[in-house]
Order: sequence, then structure tokens, then C-alpha cells
Amino acid sequence: MNIKVDLNLKQTQKLVMTTEMKQAIEILQLTSMELNNLIDKELLENPMLEFNDSPMESMEVVKDEAAKKEESKDQIEWDDYFQNMQSTEFRNTPSSSYDPDDEFNFEKFSYYETTLNEYLLLQFHVLSEDLTETENLIGEYLIDCIDDNGYLLIDMDYICDILGVTQDVVEKLIGIIQQFDPAGVGARDIKECLLIQLRQEGYDDEVYENLVNNYLTDLAENQFKRVSQETGISTSELAVFKELIKTLEPKPGRQFTNFDGVKYIIPDGSIEWIDNELVVQINDISAPRLQINSFYQGMLKTRNENEDTKKYIEKKLDSAAFLIKSIEQRRDTIRKVIEAIAHYQENFFREGVEDLKPLTLKAIADMIEVHESTVSRAIRGKYVQTPKGTFSLKFFFKRGFSQGADDVSSEAIKQKIQAFVDAEDKRKPLSDQKIVEMLKEQGVDVARRTIAKYREALNILPSSKRKQFR
Repeated sequence: MNIKVDLNLKQTQKLVMTTEMKQAIEILQLTSMELNNLIDKELLENPMLEFNDSPMESMEVVKDEAAKKEESKDQIEWDDYFQNMQSTEFRNTPSSSYDPDDEFNFEKFSYYETTLNEYLLLQFHVLSEDLTETENLIGEYLIDCIDDNGYLLIDMDYICDILGVTQDVVEKLIGIIQQFDPAGVGARDIKECLLIQLRQEGYDDEVYENLVNNYLTDLAENQFKRVSQETGISTSELAVFKELIKTLEPKPGRQFTNFDGVKYIIPDGSIEWIDNELVVQINDISAPRLQINSFYQGMLKTRNENEDTKKYIEKKLDSAAFLIKSIEQRRDTIRKVIEAIAHYQENFFREGVEDLKPLTLKAIADMIEVHESTVSRAIRGKYVQTPKGTFSLKFFFKRGFSQGADDVSSEAIKQKIQAFVDAEDKRKPLSDQKIVEMLKEQGVDVARRTIAKYREALNILPSSKRKQFR
């Protein structure tokens, strides 16, 4: 066996991710809220940074100065350094001072919404004088057990055990709570919730109770003939009862939780029609501009400062300059992406969703000459304000289907499906296959399973469950 050790030279290419590159990538994919949180953190940790309200200029000077520092870190002429920076984005003028009181902030607005728990307690306390102290405690405990949808989530044996009372006392208090507004609150399941609402509307009859308790699923699936044979109620009466059920609220507490779902969105940019041309602007509120603090600039100019202080400030200056550069690159990339989208989807901004074209990440990446992953990061969690409303940037990236010489987006297909269903005869609702045929007549070839998927995404029931009998 011939064993030997030798040296070989081989040339390869590989990408080395530096700390700065990783930070730049992370900053690009941050949402406006995440970026503002990062800026707030950096402002606390880095004394070299401060807000700058004046427009930023070219970042080339920052790159040049960083290169000079790399060549000769021991021979830095700080006087010349800052003299050169006076004409760049770090320029500090009286008009660029940051005043937090001038910043638009949703936290400056106050809003208070009464919760379901508070609303029920208010009604309960009106009756508290007619109840014993023990009953008041039980009632308040039961109200605390009601979830956001208005349902009472309890185990009767457990409640009786920990409160040391009989089941009859608990049932009495539950009955009182179930009379409160909103109708149906305090129910322990959907059937009880519907029955409470029916009783309050005057439908207090064993026939209705039997239908809700035993045939609710059959009614939902329009199995009127079978239910009619078993109950003796005519199919027309069952159809009327189903329509009545549909007017009831399955989640009585929903009206008190709507506000919790409100999300404030700060658009990262805007698209406007100006002189019949789409103009893109980047929102400075979504990414406040930064500059170098003039006080610490002065410290670096002072030659009698000790070396440790200068090294510390120099390190913070490097970090601050790179953060400013990364934020500006993020701003520039987002602007290019939005401009490319505006150009590609111009018909959408003129007409609407029906003219939304199919669009891929690769198409935008080719238009602005970057990698697809860069576009993917740039659109993550970003929003744009347009003449047609405020949209997530991801909204404009849709699959497409052929329509003659042109393509039509999946969003346009969904809108067509919704229009077909809205205009259908409710006594003879359109099947998925019929919708396929109607789209083919318009030159759009879509598979039936695709129609079913889009219909479900639009929360549209199958034709068998959409059928009405009057």
C-alpha cells in the first residue's frame, strides 16, 4: 500500500456571511414596527445615534470613510473626517433636531372598550340587592368563567364542590345570567345558545327545542324530507325555521371582541396617481432617519481625550454608520420593489382586482436586478397605500391562469366566483362544475378542484348547503 501526504491547490468560490451582511439581511426583512423597535434599542445602546428629520443624501461618503479607516486606523485625522461629513447625511443643523412631540404615534390616542365581563357584571349588580351574599359571589364567579364568545365553561360538579353549594343554586344563577344581554350569553353549548335566543324571541315550544337538539345538523345540510318524515313538520316550515336559525348569533360575545382584532398598519410606502403617472413614495414614519450625534463628534475632534474613550466612540461610530447605511439600503430596496410592482400592475391601479396580473418573485427580481430571496425579504410584512386601498406587498404576487392571449390572476378568479354566487338563483345554486363552465365561456380554463379550493377560501358553502327553498 502506497500512502503519501501532499499539498494541492484548489480554487473555489463561496459566500462568507459577515456579521454586517447578516445584520443588513435582517434589517431588510424587518417590518416597520420591528425596525422601529430595533432603532429604539440602538438609540439606547449607542450614544452616537440620534434622529434626523432632514432628507438623507448619498451614502457613498460613508463607504469611503470606512475604507480609509480600514487602511490606517492608527492615523485617523478626526478633524478632516468630520469636516468631510458635514456635507453628508450626518450633517447636523438646528432644523434637524428631533422632537418626539412632533412624531405621529398611535399611542397618543386613547380608546376604551367595555369588555363582555364588565358588561355582564354591570347587569348582574343591578340585581344584587335581590340576591344573598352567597348568590352574589356565585354569580360573579360564573361570569368570570364566561369566555370571549359568550359561553359558560364550567364543570358543574367542580363548581359545586369548590363553592360548597348545591347544583340547584348554581343552576338558578346560570338561569339569571342567561337572561342578560347579549342574547344567548351564558350558554354551555351551541344548542343551548340557540334555544335561549329562540325563547327570547317568543319561540318557546317543544317542537323548536326538538329540532335544535336533534336535527340541527340535518337542517344545515338541507335534509328536509327526512326530518319531515320523522317529525311530521312540513318541508316548507322546516325551510322557514332554518332561515330563522340563520338569523341567530352563534357567538354572543363576538361584538365585544371585534375591537381586540383591530390591527394598526403603517404603510411602508404609497403609490399615487400624479399627472396620470404612478408615483412611489417611501413613508419616513415606518423607518425614521438617523444621524451621528454632534456632541460626540466634538469629543472625537478633541485631541486630549484619552485613548480608551476614543476607541469606544470609534467603535460606536462604526456601528452607527453601518446601521444608517443598512436602513437606507432597506429603504432603497423597498422603493425599487414597489416601483416595479406599480409598473407591472398599472392596470390594477386603474381598474381594480379583475385586472390584477399574475406575478412572481422572479419577475420583480429580474426587473430590479436582485436575487429572488432579496425580493422575498423585502415584501415580508410590508404594506403599501394605493388609490385602491392599503395592501400587503404579498397581495400583488399571485398565481395565474390563461385567458386567451393574456393571463388572469387567482385573485381575479376568486372575484369572479364571488360575483357568480352573489348573482345565482338561491333555489338553484351553482355547482363547482357549473362555475368551471361559466369561466370557460369567458376564456378562463380552471380545474373544478381549483374552484372548490377558491370557494372554500372565500368561505362559500357548497351548492347543496347554499340552497334555499323560498
